[in-house]
Amino acid sequence: MIDLQEEESDKNLTWLSLKQEVSTRMKKRNVLTFITFLALSCWSTSAKIVEAESNDGFFRVKVYTNKELIKISRLGKVLTLKTLDSEVFGSLKKELEAVKNSPYVQSVKELEPVEGNAVFSVNINLKDDVEIFSFYKNRDVAYYIDFWKDGGTVSQKSAAVKAEVPAAKIAPVVKKPAEIKKVVRVKPIAAPIVKKEKTYRDFRYGASFIWDYAPILPKISKTIFLDRKTPEFFYPIEDRKFDKDDKEAHMQLSINLYRKKKWGLMAKSIKLYEEKYKDDANFTMNEYLKANALLRESSDAGDIKPIDTAVAMFSNIAEKTPVYEFRRGIYKYLIQYYLEKQDSISTLKYAKRFFADAKENFDYEELEYATELMLLSLSNLNQIDKIKSLISEKTIQKILPKQKQIAYEMYTYLKLGDEEQVIKLFENFTKSTKGDLLPSLYFNAAEAYFRTAEYQKSIAAYDNFLSKYSFHSASSAARLRVALASDILERKESEVEELYKNAINRSQAVDISLEARIRYVGLRAIRKIKPTTEDKEVKVFLDKGEQSNLTPELERLLWLTRLRSFIVDGNYQDALTFLTALPLAAMDSSFKVVFEGDGAEVVYGIIKKSYDNGEYAKSIRAWEIYKSVYFEKVAADPEIQFIIAKSYANLGLWEGFQKIYELIGKTKEQKSRTYPIWLTRTTTENADLIEKQLQILRNVKLGNWSSVEKLTNEMDKVTPGNAIAQFYRAMALYGQKNFSQAETAYERFFSKNVNFDIIDGKDLVDSVVNYLESIYEQAKYAKFIDVSDALVKDASSFKVDKAVVHKMKDRVGYLRLEIMFSQNKADVLEEANKFVKDFKDSSYLNRIKFLLGRENLRLRKFDEGEKILTDLMNSTSVESYIKEMARSELTLLNLKKRTL
Repeated sequence: MIDLQEEESDKNLTWLSLKQEVSTRMKKRNVLTFITFLALSCWSTSAKIVEAESNDGFFRVKVYTNKELIKISRLGKVLTLKTLDSEVFGSLKKELEAVKNSPYVQSVKELEPVEGNAVFSVNINLKDDVEIFSFYKNRDVAYYIDFWKDGGTVSQKSAAVKAEVPAAKIAPVVKKPAEIKKVVRVKPIAAPIVKKEKTYRDFRYGASFIWDYAPILPKISKTIFLDRKTPEFFYPIEDRKFDKDDKEAHMQLSINLYRKKKWGLMAKSIKLYEEKYKDDANFTMNEYLKANALLRESSDAGDIKPIDTAVAMFSNIAEKTPVYEFRRGIYKYLIQYYLEKQDSISTLKYAKRFFADAKENFDYEELEYATELMLLSLSNLNQIDKIKSLISEKTIQKILPKQKQIAYEMYTYLKLGDEEQVIKLFENFTKSTKGDLLPSLYFNAAEAYFRTAEYQKSIAAYDNFLSKYSFHSASSAARLRVALASDILERKESEVEELYKNAINRSQAVDISLEARIRYVGLRAIRKIKPTTEDKEVKVFLDKGEQSNLTPELERLLWLTRLRSFIVDGNYQDALTFLTALPLAAMDSSFKVVFEGDGAEVVYGIIKKSYDNGEYAKSIRAWEIYKSVYFEKVAADPEIQFIIAKSYANLGLWEGFQKIYELIGKTKEQKSRTYPIWLTRTTTENADLIEKQLQILRNVKLGNWSSVEKLTNEMDKVTPGNAIAQFYRAMALYGQKNFSQAETAYERFFSKNVNFDIIDGKDLVDSVVNYLESIYEQAKYAKFIDVSDALVKDASSFKVDKAVVHKMKDRVGYLRLEIMFSQNKADVLEEANKFVKDFKDSSYLNRIKFLLGRENLRLRKFDEGEKILTDLMNSTSVESYIKEMARSELTLLNLKKRTL
């Protein structure tokens, strides 16, 4: 079951918060809207909470209730709805009639709590091949549960988006999947449908981890560079009227020493002034000189470094000076200082003071700046309620443009993960606003659309952002998001490639550039089923270059793509080595499960390769080592179990065979693995048929041919025309030496339009030999010669160890030569000489040499024939009966020579 539920940024609704929400909405909507909302939100038994609707393609059930009241899960064919609320359970019992009558449901069972358990349950038993997709929609306060038959109603594209794009943080778990508005079932037609060969795997098989991009803020101009300027930039130190009196003359002396960077003398001058005049009106200026001097001392080293002591002094000066311009300059310096330290609390404190001071002094030019600083600080502190309260004030509404008010709200909501509210604010604002918007409005709305899987809208919003603000620092992220959304939507691959290239070439951010390169490799070199040499060369991008520290998200994406590059190249051992080096134990389960699924495929590749090479012990060893590491953590895979069972059988280890046989019986109710499938499966997914096939296999190994024939008949009843049943039936007939019927059965099998990979390669090779020997045993020599050459060529392409094919060619070649020599075929010498050259270790070699020598004598090639027969006579490794036949031929030759 794919269960992608919308996340809520706020805490679960209590009855009190629900009433507050209703009250708020009543102010904005008419009475009808309020009644509708209340009916959906309140789970009172007086209102119907279950609503069903059916379509040609799927069946949908809506359960109107608060999210925390019901838990939905699926195990095998059973969909379970659990609740602790007896009233909700009572309503479900009454209102599930439509579900009980659905063609997708076999039965519905209600379970009340038992002793020690307060959980009410409704178990919905599904029919075969029924898929479920459920999600919770905040707007409707309802669970949506969709039922459909696998393969008929949901496109691969939708499945790809739902199944593995981990959500918000990664893909497969998208926070809020797009609602399925219309599902179309393709009606069967009389003419056969020619399926277009897939050239690319779906998105899940590439660089598939997806995470949230941080929202962007409205631009606030940097007022000062702290490494080059002091507060003097805002409030310069001016000359005093030193001819006025002694105080002013003393102050001018201190200022002159400050300007000459004679800090010690300046400090002595200020000290003498304070001893003489105490804390007079010039106290704040003297403190200002000392604080600035502390900053300027570091300028000799190349830059000005803010010092905590100086910052504290500036704060005291701002509190004591009666001069607004003086305070304003210090506030602007301190705010920039705390902004760069990312101290939002201190920034907010001084922004508030700055705002109040500017308002009191009617400094409206600075008032807007102070307001933005407060909103920025509150946004960084996630204080959305205070932001809404602040922008509701009339003063703020007058001085701050509406766009910026909305921008800070959207930014904060997106930081909190409330994408629905971001989208709502954006759409409502754009309905009543014309012209260009702030870049943060476009970008944050686009990101909210992306997180909620509304990829078309996301692309449109990002395109608007790029068309107007291509110079913006976030443009790199926007270009990559457009490429990624297009990729998920399965747009034409060549177009997506160009979008990724554009993101790589025009990226101003190192992290974005690396992510784009990784996703580009994922599309071209991994998801492409038949990559060219040029495609494979792009794997050079899987290098973080000079970046020593990657973000955790980028690191995981790079790991995943590197691992999959090994898999698509068939380097399973390298893939396993790489995988075991990854820190899976410390990884979040939502990421770990993806690596474990790929790991199971990697080990399957190792097992299958060993099995095809006849190295059955290696297959079993790999299974025993990794079954608990990978296989037990992912969905059942009947083919792997079948291969291991057959490996045990081929080695005669029937105890191990029995363990796997029992395991298949236990897991046959589980859903078979459908993702990831990097290697093509060849056996049926039907566990019952696999069980039957293993029973047949055991009887084949024991030579119980009558039992084999009986079991194949049973298999044929379940799936008429089953190619595997036909194959084993032919084997049983051959084993019983019923060559005529075996010949017919093998011909039926070979004539079936099936993928012969469903049969083990070694068994296929044996079937070729058995078929030809059935013909040979019936003395159908002409037919044997006609069909044997073609079958041997076909068998050479079977996925099996070369030694097995070589042995088959040896046997068939020998039978062909026996026939050809007996019929004095014209080309027999050529074929016999080739046999002697190719099969030097053949057990039939000496027999063929004898026939070859005798044929040469028949053709009056006495020298060649005599040499071959003499070599046989003199060899110590030749069987005695062949030596006797060779001696007889040579004796006969000598008699002929004397006669001549």
